[in-house]
This record gives sequence, structure tokens and C-alpha cells, in this order.
Amino acid sequence: MSDHSSTLLFAPTHTAFRNLMNEGFKPENSPPYSIDNPKIYLTGDIMYDNALFFAGLAEKKKSSFLGRLSIERDGFILITIHRDINTDDTKRLEDIVTTLLQIAEEKRITMVMPFHPRTIISLKNNLAKLYSELLKCEFVRVVPPVSYLEMIMLEKNCRMIITDSGGVQKESHFFKKPCIVLRKETEWTELVKNGTAVLADADPGKLRYEIERFSDDGSGFSFPAFYGDGKTAEFILNEIIMLFDKV
Repeated sequence: MSDHSSTLLFAPTHTAFRNLMNEGFKPENSPPYSIDNPKIYLTGDIMYDNALFFAGLAEKKKSSFLGRLSIERDGFILITIHRDINTDDTKRLEDIVTTLLQIAEEKRITMVMPFHPRTIISLKNNLAKLYSELLKCEFVRVVPPVSYLEMIMLEKNCRMIITDSGGVQKESHFFKKPCIVLRKETEWTELVKNGTAVLADADPGKLRYEIERFSDDGSGFSFPAFYGDGKTAEFILNEIIMLFDKV
């Protein structure tokens, strides 16, 4: 309904642009544009603009944050778990956290876990022994929820990301980090097709395999500009201004 009530439609990805074409929108439409003669654009994603801007701000405002956690740039794995499919299913949560703890200890890999309050509550109430082991592990940093700037610092400086968050998956691509997704599916299919994001769900074997594979592959990944050049907001604003200038 929003699409077909609009004059200008800004698609963030090729997939979104094709979806508009499948709805009947025509890329070849010429001005003047109106609801009856709309214009569709492939623009890139304003979320990428946002990430680049705040990454620069984070470096200025949160430069000491990594030191406070006793972690080094490119020396840790970042993990976030917050979706109810993982936090409210004790077996899934146990499989995920147990596997991560085992790998941290075996490989002596530092893992930073800014856990959602829901995750902490579930661990304390249902997996108290495992939670205690997690807190005692010298290679694990379980921390309270972090600010957006602190999260950007973690994403920008980690070796890889393990998450069930939709937004963090995209941010992993923005900062050129491989990502393991703790779900059966993802909204960002282009990242899976690219090979820099993989679906591990809550499968211990798959999770272990992908962590080891991403660790071994090092920096041999390609991160195409799926989400634009970081100037999407500027482009959209200019198009809107031009539309109103002609009214």
C-alpha cells in the first residue's frame, strides 16, 4: 500500500528494486513524476551512511572502550544473542553457549558477549551452572548491553561476528567482517550468497565448523557494495528537493 501511494520509491538493494518491478513499477518512467507516474531508484541503504558516520564518531568518543575490556583490535569474536527463538528455548541457548565456551577455551580465542537482559535472565534461571562457567572463563567477556557507539567499535574491530540480529548482520558487511547467523534464515540473502554470512542456526557442529573456517580463511573475503557508496541520504534528499522545485 505504501509503494502504490508513493511518487518516489528508493530501493536500498537490487533485490528491493526487483521487488518493485515485480509489483508493476516501471524503471523507464519519465518526469513529471506523480502517484500515477512514479519513479523508482536503486539508491543504496541509508543504514550504511549511518554506520560510516557513527564509526568515525565512535573512534573519537570511544577510543578507550576496547582497552577497558582488555581486548585488542582484530583480536576477538563479537557475539550477540537476543531473539526469543534462542533466549526462550533452553536447549537452543545451551547448545549455542556451550559450543562457544568450548571453542573459546580450546582455541584460546577471546569472545566478547554484550548480552541482552533477556539472555542473561534465561541463563541465570535455566542454565545457572553454564552461566557461572561462562563468567569464569578467562577468554570470555560477558558485558551489559552497550551503547550504539560502543557496539560500532566492537563491530569495526572484531575478527568476526556471531549473531541472531538482523541489523548486526548488515553492519558486519559494512565493516567487512564475516558473520555467523544463529538462525535458520536471514533477511539479507545477498550476504549468504556472497559467502561472508552463513546460517548456523543452533547446530553445534555447524557453528564450530564455520568459526574454524572463517578463522582459517583470514581476510580472503570480498565485500561488494551491496548497500551503496555511503551517500544514499544525500542522493535521496536531492531527488526530493528536485521534485518539489518542479511543483
